[in-house]
Amino acid sequence: MVDVLRELVRRGHQVLVASARPLGELCAQYELDFAEVGPAFRVGEEARLVPALAKARHEGDRDFPYTRRVLVETLAHATLPDLTRLVRRWRPDVLVRDPVEFAGLAVAEAASLPHVAGRDNRFLPPRIWRAELGGSLEVLGRVAGTATLDADVLYRYLTLAPALPSFVTATEDLPDPREFGVHIGPTHCFLRPRTPSPPGTPPWTGPDGAVLFTFGTVFTADAAVRTAVRAATAGLGRAMTEPRHWLDFNAVLPHCAAVVTAGGFGTTMAALRHGVPLVVVPAGADHVTNGRRCAALGVGRTVPREALTAGSLRSAIDAVTSEPAYAAAAGELAAEWAGLPDREVGAQLVEELCG
Repeated sequence: MVDVLRELVRRGHQVLVASARPLGELCAQYELDFAEVGPAFRVGEEARLVPALAKARHEGDRDFPYTRRVLVETLAHATLPDLTRLVRRWRPDVLVRDPVEFAGLAVAEAASLPHVAGRDNRFLPPRIWRAELGGSLEVLGRVAGTATLDADVLYRYLTLAPALPSFVTATEDLPDPREFGVHIGPTHCFLRPRTPSPPGTPPWTGPDGAVLFTFGTVFTADAAVRTAVRAATAGLGRAMTEPRHWLDFNAVLPHCAAVVTAGGFGTTMAALRHGVPLVVVPAGADHVTNGRRCAALGVGRTVPREALTAGSLRSAIDAVTSEPAYAAAAGELAAEWAGLPDREVGAQLVEELCG
């Protein structure tokens, strides 16, 4: 959403980003005004705030109700007072929120403000949201002062989705139908992200044709995965890039021959924007779904955790880097990305909500 927000600023609008303290550093880099709200934490530190999540991850419990327990009952309730005061003081015309940031949704509904879901990547119908969230939205709404907060208002106004339409189309091969369901409604607009690199970002200095190994900010690779990756790449004759901190995909991916990833939606979409094939080693969340979709579209292979060895991973990496069909299919999806509307359209749609 950075590119859309900067475009709104360029058009003369006041834009204020309200989030946890660590995001202030990134906002400063992009010259966006910032207000701190809610608990101070970084993405990936949720288990520090919710001990039950840490326990579930330690025990390998994939049925833990993350969205309800962490995002609504913990983070949204903790953020609600700060955000309510900020909206009353600042009096915005529209509120743009992450699709799983629910304090903003509650405050907007209570203040009768139009709201925009800024980067939808799940495309769930209301009935699935209801099953996933239980009555937590209604409880949050009552605290915020509104009786209208439920799954039916999530996509009420506008949803900007930095995603490939062909990738999120529901098909029978998907193992988890709650992801990428048929709910892509009239308020959804698919956009091509065009986020500039932060000022001072160092240029890529590695070799072309490298294999990028990244598990993102939420799921980190365990020791067994790292061992398999290092052993697998040792005999490939290709450099391996393993970032330790935030990575500028726009600077790195054009030089990569493949991406090895857990299969997070953001990393998957970034690789396909640059036409780079993937090897997916699912860790949780929607990773299995994304991996199967990559395989069905011919842009990647999946190596399940239970089948992960240096040999199985090396075979998958060798396939996506040496068989031209993978790069060709990824290139076709990159062309689809290039044909999507970008930040100007996104900014215009947000403007239209302001009246």
